[in-house]
Amino acid sequence: MTRVTTVSTVIGLLGLVLAMFAAIGTAVTALIALGFAMMVLGAVGAIFGAAATLVQAGQSAR
Repeated sequence: MTRVTTVSTVIGLLGLVLAMFAAIGTAVTALIALGFAMMVLGAVGAIFGAAATLVQAGQSAR
């Protein structure tokens, strides 16, 4: 995995954990929203990282 994909995956998973713990407890709604935003950023970053890896693999196959 590239660094972008790895960092994005970690951010997304941390956002998931934050959102779950905030929803279980009596946390502020802003923490839940922050967790979901981190999940979305992580997913988008992982998709871009995977696309970059596929482009690089396609170029090296030539």
